[in-house]
Amino acid sequence: MSSTGFYEREPEYVSRPDNTALQHIPGDYGWPLLGRTLPYLQDPSALVADYRAQYGDVFRIGLTFQKYVMAVGPDYLKQLMLDSDKVFSARMGYHAPLKHFFEGGLLMRDFAEHKFHRRIMQSAFKTDALRGYVDDINPLVDARIDQWSKQDDFHFYPNIKELLLEIGAKVFLGLDLAGNETRKLNEAFLAMGDGTLAMLRKDWPGLGLSYRKGMNGRRYLDKFFLDLVPRRRGQSGRDMATYFANEKTEDGEYFPDDVVSKHLIFLLLAAHDTTTAALTMACYYLANDPVWQQRLRDDSEGLSGPISYDQLSDVPTLDHTFKEIERLHPSVPAFSRRTVAETEIGGFAIAPHTPIQVPVTYVHRMPDWWSEPNSFDPDRFARNEHKQHAFMWAPFGGGAHKCIGLHFADMLFKCVMSALLRKYRLELPAGYTFPSQIQHFPFPKPVDNLPLVLKPRH
Repeated sequence: MSSTGFYEREPEYVSRPDNTALQHIPGDYGWPLLGRTLPYLQDPSALVADYRAQYGDVFRIGLTFQKYVMAVGPDYLKQLMLDSDKVFSARMGYHAPLKHFFEGGLLMRDFAEHKFHRRIMQSAFKTDALRGYVDDINPLVDARIDQWSKQDDFHFYPNIKELLLEIGAKVFLGLDLAGNETRKLNEAFLAMGDGTLAMLRKDWPGLGLSYRKGMNGRRYLDKFFLDLVPRRRGQSGRDMATYFANEKTEDGEYFPDDVVSKHLIFLLLAAHDTTTAALTMACYYLANDPVWQQRLRDDSEGLSGPISYDQLSDVPTLDHTFKEIERLHPSVPAFSRRTVAETEIGGFAIAPHTPIQVPVTYVHRMPDWWSEPNSFDPDRFARNEHKQHAFMWAPFGGGAHKCIGLHFADMLFKCVMSALLRKYRLELPAGYTFPSQIQHFPFPKPVDNLPLVLKPRH
């Protein structure tokens, strides 16, 4: 891709309809149009387990108005992620649910174009940059969580989401968000998340449709970031927005404002929403397990104050807990692709333009690989249970599309969790039913937003 080729002609496969000639593959599409969407949203692992028992590791299924080939197991994850023959399009895999909300983000780019844009972003995630982010993160965490125990009827999810959005704005945008501005950005991201799940995908005004609200959220973010980027040109700073705004092509031209804006929108979503989910689910399990909670606290109390970048590798129990949460509740429950050429999966011929999905949530719970797969057991990572296959634990994907922010997510999780456990004992309210109902899409969390009792330790 040329250095100025931001608006080159679309590849031919983008305009082609999905291939639906899948009768040679065993399976069941389910209901017309909806397929098996509703049971999949309710419990994706249970549905996949049922289909696998009936049809084997490769089957056809109807989801979200599309006909998919679903392939179950780490070997198929490896095939999709490494993609040695360049036949699996991530852009078209996520096109149907995400195209209007995250078009232009790194996830929605393929092959040479993806490589070109990923290179723009790499330096923001190098060691020196991450080290600097920790210095910004810890004061924000300490200041915010100090106030949490003073709230009546405290719910963890909305509070951690607001905090992580504030952190994302600081380290990626160089902004200290005021309360109202944070609220508006948060509402916009929440609306887009709900919009991706909308069954009626019409941008019609006046009907209160979730898709319409999602598109309004996207329009708000477009304006916010398009106003921000020009203001950063010629400025100095260590935040991502300033870096992008001042980066130039080899021809000496600035990257276009809308290109920078689209990357920042997707990046800020990934920076706060995915780690919000991980921290929420971690507190969900830890509040129900005081033994594990104390083990993590002991891990963190060996530190002298807030965790530093150089100490991130000195908290093995916390590290294993992060990995276990991402095993049980990966932020991306399934990886989707669409073929751009003929290929083969599990012995079946797959035509071009066929949607493919590998259910990560189920792979992470396959009894073929994991001991007591539905149990919360961070020690399985101390036992190296995950090393039986390179792709049996893959919450961040792999290959060219491996999550660029995985080290940032790991760092942010450890900064927040170590601070939280040093300050509080986490308890579930009296009468709380565990396990509670879990929402899986767009990101995992208890449907009740996780009410917690925070008991100060000092």
